[in-house]
This record gives sequence, structure tokens and C-alpha cells, in this order.
Amino acid sequence: MTSILILYGSETGTAQDLAESMGRECYLRHITARVYDMDEYELGCITTEKVILFIVSTTGQGEMPPNMRRMWRILLRKSLKPDVLKGVHVAVLGLGDSSYQKYNFAAKKLYRRLFQLGAVTLTIPGLANDQHELGIDGAFIPWKKEVWKEVKKLDIFPEMTLDPDPAIKIRTRYRFFYGEGAERYQDDGYVPLKVISNRRVTSEGHFQDTRLIDFEMPSYPSYKPGDVLMVRPYNPTETLQIALDALGYSDELLDRPTRILNNDPYVKPPPCFLVGTLRKCLERLWDLQQIPKRSFFEMLAYYSRDRAEKERLKELASPEGLDDLLDYANRSRRTTAETLRDFPASAKNLPPDALFEILTFIRPRAFSIASAPSPSHVELLVAKVEYKSRMSDARRGLCSTFLSRLKEGDEVYCKIRPGTFRFPDPEVPVICIGPGTGVAPFRSLFGHGSSKGLLFFGCRGEHSDFYFSDEWKDIEGVEVIPAFSRDTEKKIYVQHKMRERAADIKRLLEAGASVFIAGSAGEMPKAVSEVLTEIQGEEWMKKAEETGGIQFETWS
Repeated sequence: MTSILILYGSETGTAQDLAESMGRECYLRHITARVYDMDEYELGCITTEKVILFIVSTTGQGEMPPNMRRMWRILLRKSLKPDVLKGVHVAVLGLGDSSYQKYNFAAKKLYRRLFQLGAVTLTIPGLANDQHELGIDGAFIPWKKEVWKEVKKLDIFPEMTLDPDPAIKIRTRYRFFYGEGAERYQDDGYVPLKVISNRRVTSEGHFQDTRLIDFEMPSYPSYKPGDVLMVRPYNPTETLQIALDALGYSDELLDRPTRILNNDPYVKPPPCFLVGTLRKCLERLWDLQQIPKRSFFEMLAYYSRDRAEKERLKELASPEGLDDLLDYANRSRRTTAETLRDFPASAKNLPPDALFEILTFIRPRAFSIASAPSPSHVELLVAKVEYKSRMSDARRGLCSTFLSRLKEGDEVYCKIRPGTFRFPDPEVPVICIGPGTGVAPFRSLFGHGSSKGLLFFGCRGEHSDFYFSDEWKDIEGVEVIPAFSRDTEKKIYVQHKMRERAADIKRLLEAGASVFIAGSAGEMPKAVSEVLTEIQGEEWMKKAEETGGIQFETWS
């Protein structure tokens, strides 16, 4: 059967959300669609595809999202012939923010490479911009209209309609099944790790609660500096209760043993440890803590039987209602659970299967490993995200809250995967810049005992959040240069300390040192890059970024 392939590269889930939305639109146009994250797809089959839609976000400093890096490395192989994608029709949508210097770099690079490999482009790349007055819809809507028009022209799908067929009812990708039968759950490599300890590493009076969490790793492959631990968090108890109250399901239904079956043969089943009962799914499978996306309102409106709520939901889901949506959901940081509570007539009448189309699965979170490689344990350095908004209750990050509340003996499903950093051989010196929890991969690197170099660390105060201050003096090969931003009248940041040590930095760079920058994707990476440009010049910076002489691991 001929079908459209939709591939996404996503960090925060937005690209995945749009890809799944395009999959639904295919179904409503009588087209079969397959939706995968890019690294799940078997690239050896790509030459047999007729139409591929790529939806790609840009992460950090112009990097590819983690779930498309394997495919990207393969696409870059010089052994690929320039006509390998001849006859494959492609369209690319990029998701970015023009306030960042490397706006939509991932999509632009992907489009150029597909063109170099002979792919036939259906339309110019859509470059969605968070800064547009309509948000990403400012590019997404015209891009998909053009895509449908061009796909229709190909005459590959004889039953395709240009517009959605109103007679078609949306089919949920999964359904609950309460009878006997064979299980079909994916084995995605996650294993339960037991908590050894969870201790606060900031002073009690400091506003930020940062945790060093130690996990036991029996019979699990070891790791190397730069690797990350993927963590599967659960919803907080209080958020789960809000959703349970809003949905109004009986305890009998919530606690009835169940399993999940696929309605769509192309979707992968969820891991078995997230399933068992509807209550367990609401706790572990669906993200009730996230700010609801436009598709949430669109699908809740589809299933709603209440006229007034249905109209309000449609308004919030429309491009014209973007500012209203931003005010209702994003600016107030309202959670999905709270939104269900705000639409009681709609929420109380939802069949459980509809939740598969309305709610999104909890994404595993990646944390740089903070411990030196060990066969028996692994440590994470995690800053708890908690802040106030217009809402009466404090806003909390899903995963950081989950991790901060762990007790000794608790089990968490995790797996190890390579991170962004590719550290050089031990004889090559390194210059590391890691303010705050960005220091985690460098503790792993220098704690390994073989690398040597400079570490610029930034925090607020020497006695409040100077992580691992009692350890650095005992680790050979690293000189730690701290920058304390609140201990003096004038704020001192890592870039100021780098300027003070410009001569040492230049000496190391000319000796072949590599530079690694980890931390928030705000002003810090830009300020650090400016100092390095002052020291070595723009040509050096450009070449270093191309060759891996300077590497970033940043997050929003």
C-alpha cells in the first residue's frame, strides 16, 4: 500500500505534535500515513518512499535534535551517491525562534542535504518562527496547504481529497482492551534503577533546590564522560488528582486491569511498565503537567458534546485565537490537568480511548551524567524547577519535581545514551565552561582522572551553590576558575573570568585544546563565544564549530 512517510526530529515535543497532526490530516484525506521519529525509521528503505514530510526543530546552538542525529550522520556519508533519493518527493518544515542566532539551522541543513542527494522538493522549506504574530502557525498553515496541493498533483493516492472529508471519523491510534490476549509492548531499553541517595547540594537558605541523586546500576553497561541518562518521570500526585477529578472516571474503571492495542499498525506500543490500569496510564503515560498545545484544544473540541465549551475550545485551537491561547495557557503556565478541570462538561464525557488523541505521552528527559564512569552507580545533578505565575499554585517542572521527591529505595526507569559532547583523547587539553548544573558532564570528565585543562564554573555564591567545591582541589589535572555573580557588588560571570585568563586560553587553544560549553541556552553561550572570538578571531571560531573544536550542550 502506498503511504506518506512523516518523520520528525523533536526535542520538546512540538515537532512530534505537528507530525502526528499531519498524520491525522492524511487519514481525513483518505491517505495512509506512517509517523516516526527520524532515528526509529530504517533508513535503508528510504529509496522506496514516494513522499516524505520532515518536521524538524533546532536545538541548542543550531544542532539537530537528539532523535534525528543517527539518521543525520548517515545522510552525511560521502559514500552516498548524488542521485540516491531520485524520485523521492520531500517537504521540510523547520521549527525555530528568530531571536536565536542559528534560526532553523537544522531544517535548512537537512533541506540542502536532501536536495544534494537528488530528492524532488515539493515546496520550499517552511520556516516556522515562535516570534511570528501567529506563532508556528504563521508558517505551518501555508506550508501544509502547499504540501497537500503538490501531493494531490502527483496522483499517487487515487482516493485522496484536497480537503479533509467531513464524513470520516477520527480513529484513535490505540485502544484499551480489558480481555485476555497476547501482550505487545515495545522493549525500549529502559531498566529500573534504585535510588541510593538524594541529597540537596545548595545551602538551605538558597532559593534553588538542587539535588545530587545517586542510582545503583547492577548489571548495567558502564558509561563514559559526556553520556546522558534518560529518565522516565511520572506526574506529581497533586496533578494526577486534578485530572482524576476532572475526568470523573469510577474507581472500578480506573483500576480494572487493561492493556493497550494498536488501531494504527504504524505506531509503536508504549513500554509495558507504563501500562496496567487506566489510573497507571494517567500517572505514568500521559503528560498532565505540560502546557497544552493547540492540538489538545482541537481534539478536545472534536470529542466535546457541550456546545458552549466546544465553541470556546475551537476558538483556542484556531490560528486567529493564538493570542487568546497564549494568554490562557502559555502566559499563565496552565497545565493540561488544570485545563481539563476548566472544561468540566467536555472532560466528564470523554471515553478513555479518546485520551490517546487528546493527551501526549510523557517524554523521557535527558540529564548529563555527573559522576565519573562506574560499573555500580550513576549520579545526576538536577535543579528543581519551581516558580510562580498567575495561577494560585506554584508551577513545577515535571521531571525535576519527580526526581527531587525520590526517596532511598525508589525505582526509576532509565537508560544511558550518548550525549552531545565528544571529548578528545586524554592527551588533548580541554577548556570547559559550565555554569550551574552545566558543570555535570565536566565532573564526569575530570573525575575520570585522565583529562587536563581549565574549568570555568559560574554560580551565585561561594557558599550557596558552588557545586562540588569540596572535591575540585583533590582532582588532578583541572584548574577550576569560579565566577560568583552575587558575592560582589558588580556581577561576575564566566565570560568575565575568561577574559582575565585570555592568555592561558590562547596558549591552550594554540596547543590544540578543545572547548566545551554546557548550560542554559540564553545569553551565556553567546557571551562565551564572543570572548573566544576576541581571543582567536572569527575564522578560528568558524573552523572550530565545523570541526568539533568547540562543542555546545545547551538547553532552554
